[in-house]
Amino acid sequence: MKIAKPHLKIFTYGLIPAIFLLFFACQTEQEIRDNKYEEFLTQAHANGQFNGNALILKDGKIEFQGSFGIGNIDPVDPLNLNSIFRLGSVSKQFTAMGIMKLKENGKLTYDQDVRDFIPELPYAGITIRHLLNHVSGLPNYTRLMMKNWKTDLKFDDPERFISGNNDIIKMLAEKKPAINFKPLEKWEYSNTGYVLLASIVAQTSGMPFEKYLQEQIFEPAKMSNTVVYNYISGSDSQMPNRVYGFSVGLNGTDLISSDSHYLNPAQGDGGIYSTLDDLLKWDRILYDNMFISEETKEEAFTPAILNNGDTTSYGFGWFIDKSSTGKKVVRHGGRWVGFRAYIYREIEENNCIIILTNNSSRYLRSVVEPLKNILHNQAYEFPKLAISETIGEVVMNKGANAAIEQYKKLKSNKPDEYDFAENQLNRLGYQLMQLDRVDEAIEIFRLNKEEFPQSANTYDSFGDALLASGDTTQSIINFKKALAMDSTFSATKEKIKDIEANTMSNIK
Repeated sequence: MKIAKPHLKIFTYGLIPAIFLLFFACQTEQEIRDNKYEEFLTQAHANGQFNGNALILKDGKIEFQGSFGIGNIDPVDPLNLNSIFRLGSVSKQFTAMGIMKLKENGKLTYDQDVRDFIPELPYAGITIRHLLNHVSGLPNYTRLMMKNWKTDLKFDDPERFISGNNDIIKMLAEKKPAINFKPLEKWEYSNTGYVLLASIVAQTSGMPFEKYLQEQIFEPAKMSNTVVYNYISGSDSQMPNRVYGFSVGLNGTDLISSDSHYLNPAQGDGGIYSTLDDLLKWDRILYDNMFISEETKEEAFTPAILNNGDTTSYGFGWFIDKSSTGKKVVRHGGRWVGFRAYIYREIEENNCIIILTNNSSRYLRSVVEPLKNILHNQAYEFPKLAISETIGEVVMNKGANAAIEQYKKLKSNKPDEYDFAENQLNRLGYQLMQLDRVDEAIEIFRLNKEEFPQSANTYDSFGDALLASGDTTQSIINFKKALAMDSTFSATKEKIKDIEANTMSNIK
């Protein structure tokens, strides 16, 4: 289906009568901030930059909460404050809490080998702590499954869906993909690690992971709209308030379902659904010792240290950061299918921002930053418009050459209005590949390589498009160039290995 693209609202200000000046002068700081939250999110929604729910807490009190946009595209219906969203990787903090509770109950230790619980894994010397801190070096299970799991079926075909974490573990045991590095040599975000943690929770507790979290965390916290949930497709009578992921097509008007994926049943790294209100309850509980001791909580909010002495920015299920005032922050984002989520907690200032979206938003972080500024009575700016969206429409209607011409014109004439970051063209290129417009994707990736010649990622992405076109010679040249520029590109190593193996096979 199609919808009209929202018009940009233009605000004009003339002379303000004295009575209004008096009114604004009498407003409290909180009322002024509340108006700014509303104004900012309303405008961001009108600009196509925000479709979701938001809650802002200051000094332990709700300052603002609101819903902006739609929760479903067929039929189109509006979001409300009770809408239930998929959390993506925001789920990891609940997985970590499950592990911490079991540790305090004497069921496991952080420094136990993972194979004590999952003996079929082909990886020795990796501990639970390594998994919690993302320093295990384990390979990416999503890439492994993409290459080996019912590859003749589409990603949203119900027949392709995994049954759960055991299918992932069996694939790791069978294929034995090499680790990316030895534990504690580096920090690398690992969904695989948190899938294994969920399976350890289930094995240790003697009950399914979803039941353990329900009984040990969600019910005691009175988070009545939060569940670890697996649903394949179609309408959902079991969770009537849940919303569905979608994206806006490259032509700027088509609304496309983005809710179903064969890896949806994976648990631990994602898979939890929740609401603003339940996540607010979660934020409040984390100031108490309802689930774990103060000592354990402090350890969760402390970053790991690598073998070389470097400090990471990750604890147990949380990124560790500082606010604009220099105080401690714990935060986490999540993304899966059409959903994007973010929880930002200034734990020394008792402030919190919760954002839940369902439209594949590329603006999530750039929406959070102005909200943080408003929270601290600082000036803010609206996010720049995504250049990929603007020229994406041109690609669809007039082709790659016209889009590249438009890109260069806007970069010259309106450099401050649009986002010209490297990831803009990179994202557009992969969107075109998904639409089987490989030739146009090649031209967009080529432009990105020219714009960012010092980035290994631009060569890697260009290589992906060339490989999709059948040009293995040029693709491997670009993959090797990317790897020479950045030796940490473990997935690129695998692509080179696959191409060379296939080439040798064809020679034989």
